[in-house]
Amino acid sequence: MEELIKLTRKIAEKRNEYWLNDVVFTYQWWLLLGLSILPWILWWKLADKKRIIEILLYGTVISLYSILFDDIGSHFTLWIYQYQLIPISARLNPIDLTVMPITYMIVYQYFKKWKAFLIAQTILAAGATFVAEPIFTWMEIYKPLNWEYFYSFLIYILLGVVNKWFVERLLFVGDSPPER
Repeated sequence: MEELIKLTRKIAEKRNEYWLNDVVFTYQWWLLLGLSILPWILWWKLADKKRIIEILLYGTVISLYSILFDDIGSHFTLWIYQYQLIPISARLNPIDLTVMPITYMIVYQYFKKWKAFLIAQTILAAGATFVAEPIFTWMEIYKPLNWEYFYSFLIYILLGVVNKWFVERLLFVGDSPPER
């Protein structure tokens, strides 16, 4: 255990050094800062305030799954993030805590019926996988190591579908969800 503690301290020291010398105030860092703040402003303007608790529940669960999957992927070195907003975590928090939940909440809010939701969720997954991930790779923010983009596509769809099912069951325990 002592060896693990020493290695953990060394990794934290190297991560902080790398962040201070090579990350903070780069254009990638500024982009991550913007992605941490601006989507929440947009979402607040678009959010259906009558369903705010339901929609936030949906987004919170998306965030939890995003963090979990990011931690698993980072732990098994399936990918790495070369740029971080803050150096305390191996995950990409602006995506896990802002971009993912907000884009998913928007789809959940506007596409209430299952068929429309599935189509919108598939389009969201395709855009995230085949547009956003390659752009982040090109920008050197995200680097897949033992990972294929297509795996993300399947996970993004499954994440939205399972979460919609879960939230609807949770909200309407004992009742059937309203026809939307």
